[in-house]
Amino acid sequence: MTEEAVPPVVEPIASTTAPATVAEPVEDERPYLAEMFGLAKKLDGTWPLFARSLDPATDPACLRGRYRAVAASTARWSIRRRDAEGNVALYALLLMIAIVCTALAMVFSVDSWQEIIRAVGGLVVFLRIAWWSESRRHRPLFRLLVDPLVNVVGFGCFLVAVYGRYASGPPWVVDLAGRSWMPIAQSIGVFCATTVLFWGLVNGVMWLWDRESPTFPAEPLFEHLTTILARTEPDRRGHLPPKARQEILTLLAKVAVLLRVGIPAAARGGTSLTRAVVRARAIEASRAVIDLQLWIALPSPTTYDEFRTRIAELTRTILTGEYDRLPSRETTPEAMRRTWHARVLEAARTLIIALVPLAVLLIVHRLGLTLPSPFDDGALIAALAWAVVLLLGLLDPNFPTHLAAVRDLTSLNPFTEKNSGRRLSP
Repeated sequence: MTEEAVPPVVEPIASTTAPATVAEPVEDERPYLAEMFGLAKKLDGTWPLFARSLDPATDPACLRGRYRAVAASTARWSIRRRDAEGNVALYALLLMIAIVCTALAMVFSVDSWQEIIRAVGGLVVFLRIAWWSESRRHRPLFRLLVDPLVNVVGFGCFLVAVYGRYASGPPWVVDLAGRSWMPIAQSIGVFCATTVLFWGLVNGVMWLWDRESPTFPAEPLFEHLTTILARTEPDRRGHLPPKARQEILTLLAKVAVLLRVGIPAAARGGTSLTRAVVRARAIEASRAVIDLQLWIALPSPTTYDEFRTRIAELTRTILTGEYDRLPSRETTPEAMRRTWHARVLEAARTLIIALVPLAVLLIVHRLGLTLPSPFDDGALIAALAWAVVLLLGLLDPNFPTHLAAVRDLTSLNPFTEKNSGRRLSP
């Protein structure tokens, strides 16, 4: 960053600090402010890439100050969100440890010292192998064979542990619970299952934290888009490195989700028609960004220059707040051919996800595992509801809009408890 760019970045950051008369808070916030300033400087350092990728008819000078200010606000947002995510992860980790200990002691009856030592030892060996495999994900053999095998073994141990605990079948099935290796399988399986619970809890809480934001998500969009611009630099042969390509595809998916969720937030408080139109526009912009993934996965000789121009235009829209200029899907024959394959893959993926719970229940019943009476019917109803909702969303892209409209209509029902109480009140 040039020397003239320092004061505008420092000014919005310093406005959030404690008064100078209080010594201890200022001393504690110095690393925080230094990190915030460094991130703001890094984000603002992508300005040359952004200005170079703009449309020639655009005057970069009118966007320079806004770019610098958004870089500073994005740095504040990013660090605050990271701190919030760290606190949520800490509480979720403590909950995960409590669940693992409770499940091993109460559900699987791991209580003797010998069983505890075997369980801990097996879990340590499994974690060592998993870490060794994860550190070598850049190698095709580990990414395509060893890493999936570790996942299969981990969750397979959970299924074996539950099957041996609850199944009523042949004598060899009943004797599984008394085998010497069963505490090892139980500890590995419970750890893998609670890890998924931990991951889902943290991501769910942060998703709610992002979704309930009262403003348009300009800061996370700016951070993702500037990172994409920085990564879209081909090598000497004109190709993107595999790691950069994978990161760009991941960031494009995040941008699409932010557009689909963040744009309707701007219409809160409006009529149902307004919210429906804004939501449809959000879905259109999100799908336009998803289409850009094909430009990276299936590049052409001029793809990268056009791709950077699209990303720069979207960044300009975020900077200026002219959200009516958000991207729309192309209707040319070439664009339709590009998106056909993506639509088929998305439909197949949704169909598989919708049927996975029903398939798991079928396999469980085939293996002779019987759940307690209040839970077997509930699991079937939940699996059917999951499949119906996903299939309706696949068949009707506007299903969320229709669901919101039905919810609005039911809120107008004069016989509901809330409205009836309102009518009877003097």
